[in-house]
Amino acid sequence: MPFDDGDFTGVHERAVPTAEAARRVAAASAALGLRAELVDVGEGRDPTAWWCGLLGPAGPVASGMGKGHPEQARVGAGFEAVEHYLTGPAGFDPATLTRVAPARLAEGPLRAESCAPLLARMPGSGMACLRYRAFGGGAALPVPLFLSAPWYTETGAAGPRRLAGDDCDYTHLMRYTCNSGSAAGVNTAEALLHALNEAIERDALSLLLVRAFLGRTAPVLRLIDPETLPHGLARAYATAEELTGSPVHLLDITSDIGVPTMLAYTAPTGRRPHRRGSGTSLTPAHAAWRALTELVQTTLAEAWSRPASPPRADLAGLAAYPALHACGRFDLTGPLRAARPVPLPQATAPPGPLRDQIRTVVAMLGRPAYRRTVRTLPCGITAVHVIVPGLERFMLVTDGNLVVPGPRGRAAAFAAENRFPGHRPGTAGFPPDAIELTTC
Repeated sequence: MPFDDGDFTGVHERAVPTAEAARRVAAASAALGLRAELVDVGEGRDPTAWWCGLLGPAGPVASGMGKGHPEQARVGAGFEAVEHYLTGPAGFDPATLTRVAPARLAEGPLRAESCAPLLARMPGSGMACLRYRAFGGGAALPVPLFLSAPWYTETGAAGPRRLAGDDCDYTHLMRYTCNSGSAAGVNTAEALLHALNEAIERDALSLLLVRAFLGRTAPVLRLIDPETLPHGLARAYATAEELTGSPVHLLDITSDIGVPTMLAYTAPTGRRPHRRGSGTSLTPAHAAWRALTELVQTTLAEAWSRPASPPRADLAGLAAYPALHACGRFDLTGPLRAARPVPLPQATAPPGPLRDQIRTVVAMLGRPAYRRTVRTLPCGITAVHVIVPGLERFMLVTDGNLVVPGPRGRAAAFAAENRFPGHRPGTAGFPPDAIELTTC
């Protein structure tokens, strides 16, 4: 049987009711000595998006956005702002870091990362790393701070790098940094589930890009029939179409991992780039809800004067490499013509408690996953980061970053008769360093 509205809006992935979560995130801001400024960006819509800015004595220190029903979106914005604050420069503590030679990092589990060849040939005796614990126990893993902290690679972070004793050059590595796998929740379990789902979501999106634009044969897309959406999801779908002014395509992009992942997408035009929202959950309807409401959030943020994220990516840096530029532009118009309509998948059983969901997701990964608790506040709110070595982060190409797929993405591309072998430095495809990465 289909789940009701409460199920697909994610109550099964939350440890406490929304009202209690609101109380705790307010307590978190107060404990950090910060004041929260909240704005309903959707101006009364439902679903909508809210923005939260955290202000310290000297001014703004972090911001975030939330999506969904109004109260859900307001609370979500507060949690994202707290997450960004705790995982940003304010949370930097050199005493928690360990220095590891980049070449040594490339020889361990991180050899499955797309940036591993860059690490292997990088000079420098010590890269700042944090210790991560394996899900299910096992040896700890040193993970470079830069992988989860874009701020650490910026010019303005020279001071923190000196304090860490980090003598590495991040000029090229900075293209591979993102906060994917970071999350905050009212407790550790809630945060870990959302972090794991986000890592899987970004991997699935990356694999779609690889198969759609780096293979000779376009994939057959699974297009969710909007007539099969329950009322609440149909309303979110209609809101997304109204705001974007474009046809919205809801795609099932679930990867071989098997955790349901959805993409809500509008194609680029001559006047604007593509828009998208994505979501992952053991409950397919909730994955669809997250995707549709993220598309709503993205569209509202574009027109707002203080978005939580930077302006849309400039793809100029990819212009010399048509294959990567096509990935960055993300135009699925052609593959959508041959898409296969499918009904919204139904969950076979109600999801269990948070810890059971975590165990299920980790088992479905089929590969080691690692976790780190960034900080736990007195009110219980906890920020975490999760890394699953080998899961793709090639979706960074849509931000204009000159990146290439890692081993997992390349395997998917080769399976689709990819175009990598025909490209050489100086030809139409990939830049010289990308060729080296794809042949390592």
